[in-house]
Amino acid sequence: MVKQHLIDRVRARLSRDKGVGSRGIKDTQAQRLYPEEEDMDIRPFFFRDVDRIVHSKAYARYIDKTQVFFEVKNANITHRSLHVLLVSRTSRQIGRALKLNTDLIEAISLAHDIGHAPYGHPGEEYLNEISNECGIGTFLHNAQGVRWLAELEKRFPTQPAKGLNLTLQVYDGILCHDGETFERELKPKKINGKTWESHFKEYNDCFLGNKFVRIPMSYEGIAVRFADIIAYIGRDIEDAILLKFIQRKDIPENCRKVLGDTNRKIMNTLIRNLLAYSIENETIGYDENIFSALKELKEFNYENIYEKRDKKSNEQHESIRKDFHLMFEVFQKDLEKSNYNSPVFKDHIDYIDDKNYSSYYKKYKIEDKLGWIVRDYIAGMSDRYFREMTEWVKKKN
Repeated sequence: MVKQHLIDRVRARLSRDKGVGSRGIKDTQAQRLYPEEEDMDIRPFFFRDVDRIVHSKAYARYIDKTQVFFEVKNANITHRSLHVLLVSRTSRQIGRALKLNTDLIEAISLAHDIGHAPYGHPGEEYLNEISNECGIGTFLHNAQGVRWLAELEKRFPTQPAKGLNLTLQVYDGILCHDGETFERELKPKKINGKTWESHFKEYNDCFLGNKFVRIPMSYEGIAVRFADIIAYIGRDIEDAILLKFIQRKDIPENCRKVLGDTNRKIMNTLIRNLLAYSIENETIGYDENIFSALKELKEFNYENIYEKRDKKSNEQHESIRKDFHLMFEVFQKDLEKSNYNSPVFKDHIDYIDDKNYSSYYKKYKIEDKLGWIVRDYIAGMSDRYFREMTEWVKKKN
């Protein structure tokens, strides 16, 4: 039996509280929705959240999910699994310099894209389109990530899913990460002031029309939000050059002069400026010159990489879009007919309900919301599994 005073010493050494400054969230401020027995666990709350995330089934599916370019036979192209690691490395560097809680930062970083559907943002658009058509609201990957971790995942393999019971600060960071928004500087909207009630309002709004402007409750969440852009802006350029979508000389002259013309230079410039600016301000952000160049570079990426990708692969996009719609229709019928041999039961519901169909399936069937289950199922697919299920569905029909 290990003596209690030794356990307490280990806990103290694992804690980030001593290194966290006035802007950071301390381990003792962590909030869980459901109380847990703490006596046997030496890990701090946010440290424990990281472990729960990386051991989840949803995290494992990152390995074959698209970042920007899909159906490309090149192992050097960035996938979602690498992107979240790059965000984690970048945001922890920011957090270390600003004396934030790097465990909390790591948890948000690694989980922030868990809700992404197969085929990246196009897949998200297709699921949102289907959701609107079927009357089940809107689909956003940030909210779906929270849904996976808070409702559909399970901590114990022999029990029905009840979520991972992560902390409010982690769920908030995932929900509010939104790398598509673009601000020069940010500070927490309600640092330590958000409650579970306000979190659920923001969360539910994502499925009901997405009307809220969501700002993280912590500087750690804001660090991840900025790191998300830093991690992909130059990396997408390197991937696009590798695939011959653009040439390095195509990068706007002002961006090359201010930020650099390689991912390494761009990241270094952005991180250095962000830290220099943020150390002396209450906000995390950039100075005007850097922000202006970054804005120009982001517009360049949209016009010359993302839109060009979509135009070049228009037929492929339309084919995948039809596959999303067909798959949704087929699996919804399987649910309505209680076809227990269908993959939607065997590969999805069986995991969540532990083959008892006691809560998840019955609840949504009674409420006539089976579309939610199909959306969960498709959103959780990897690209490869989506292709396999597409072939299965087409053979069936």
